[in-house]
Amino acid sequence: MSISVNPQWYKNIWTLDMKAETWVEQTDYEIGFVTTVLQLEGSERILDLACGFGRHALALAQKGHSVVGVDITQAYVEEGRRLAKENQLDVEFICADIRDVSFEKAFDVVLNLGDGAIGYLENDEENLKVFDLISSVLKPGGKHLMSVPSAAYAKKHFPRRFWDMGSHSILLAEFDWDENNLRNLYTGYTFKYGEVLKKPSPIGPMSSTRLYTFEELNEILQARHIEVQQIYGGYDTNIPPSDNQFTQVIYSHKRLST
Repeated sequence: MSISVNPQWYKNIWTLDMKAETWVEQTDYEIGFVTTVLQLEGSERILDLACGFGRHALALAQKGHSVVGVDITQAYVEEGRRLAKENQLDVEFICADIRDVSFEKAFDVVLNLGDGAIGYLENDEENLKVFDLISSVLKPGGKHLMSVPSAAYAKKHFPRRFWDMGSHSILLAEFDWDENNLRNLYTGYTFKYGEVLKKPSPIGPMSSTRLYTFEELNEILQARHIEVQQIYGGYDTNIPPSDNQFTQVIYSHKRLST
């Protein structure tokens, strides 16, 4: 498949319309999983990478955590700041490309949830810089959690089309697979209830994301002194990973010494 997607698509497709997406409704459930798996006590300093409008960061701050959220989209950062101020929550939001962020060994926990920009960048070399950042900002013994689509699933099941009904909208999603570059080509349309239905334009992939197998991710993390502790087939400790599970959630620790 040779479908052209702007290599820097991740810089300009995001809007606050995301707040109506069906998967946003899973935030509380996902945070319950995060706090349980990471055994968070409340004193941890947390970095949320590619945090969007701060749905996870704000929920963690409500539980008493000190959180820093980083996202490239100004509208998301402004909305996160507004919500943090409105609810008097301890969250700092930074508008930046995560490759430009520097916090040397400053965090107890780093999160890449809902992709967390992993695989979003222009090529493999650039994508590896995200893992470099994760390693550099984690304290020794610090914890990392990421949720990303599985390349093993994509190879077996893509192309795939599905719809998902939420409380505020219906999502129509289509996934194609670029085998040569190991990239997921995603097209998605969200139709809000109560609005007149219109044909989307343009029609075609809006994003191109490099997907990884668990074996690849384990090798990448090991090279950066991060040891995998557990892998799950989604936000559920009872679901094992497999090539029939779209999402892989990987929990890791930074080595105490390197």
